[in-house]
Amino acid sequence: MADRIIKVLTPADSYSLMTLDEAKMMLGLSLTDTAEDAQLQFFIDMNSATVMRLCNRIFAREEVREEWRELNGGHRIFPSHWPIKEEDVVSVESPEGTVLDASQYELEEESGKIEVFGGMQEPVVVHYWGGYDLPEDAPLPLKRAVGMYNTQSRLTGSVGQLAGVRMLSHKDSRVMYHDPTKLLTAALGAAGTPIQSSVMSILSHYIHYEV
Repeated sequence: MADRIIKVLTPADSYSLMTLDEAKMMLGLSLTDTAEDAQLQFFIDMNSATVMRLCNRIFAREEVREEWRELNGGHRIFPSHWPIKEEDVVSVESPEGTVLDASQYELEEESGKIEVFGGMQEPVVVHYWGGYDLPEDAPLPLKRAVGMYNTQSRLTGSVGQLAGVRMLSHKDSRVMYHDPTKLLTAALGAAGTPIQSSVMSILSHYIHYEV
C-alpha cells in the first residue's frame, strides 16, 4: 500500500450531508415547525459524520495537498477527496518540484483517479480541490442513508419517553399506546443493528479503499 500524507489547506464550511429542511421532509415534519430544529441538526451532524467514517472518506469539498511515496512503480493514484473537476487540479508534481503539464496526465473526474503517462517519479504531490459542495450537492443515496439514521435516532429517543406506558385514562377517555420498542423494530428492521445492513448496501458504492 502506498504511503500518503494528506494536508487539508482549506477546510469545508459544512460536513452535513443534508439540510434541516430535507431532514424534516424525510421525517414527515412541517418545515415551519422549529420545535425540534436543534435536535434534528444534531442528528444530521452526528449521522453525517458516521456515514463519512463508515465510508473512510470526507465527502465535503476541500482544498487538499497530498504527497505520495512507495508507489512501487505505479502510474496512477487515487486522491482522498473526489469527485475532482479538471479545473480544480491546481498542480501535479512528479517528482516534487517538477510541475507536470496537463497533457502528461489524465484525470477521471468521477472517481478522482489521476494517471501519469510514462510512470511517476516519487514523491508525487497533488494540489487540488475535491468533494461535494455540502449539503446541497450530496448524492441522494447519501442523503437517504443519513435520513435512515435520523429516523433511528429520533425513534430511539422517543422510546425513553414512552417506555412502560401502555394506556392513559381520565374519566371516560382512554389513550392506548403501542409498545415503542416494537414500533422501532417494525420501522427499522430486525433487532441487533436495525438498519446497518440496509445502510451499508447503499454506502458500499461510496467507500474509499486504500490502495
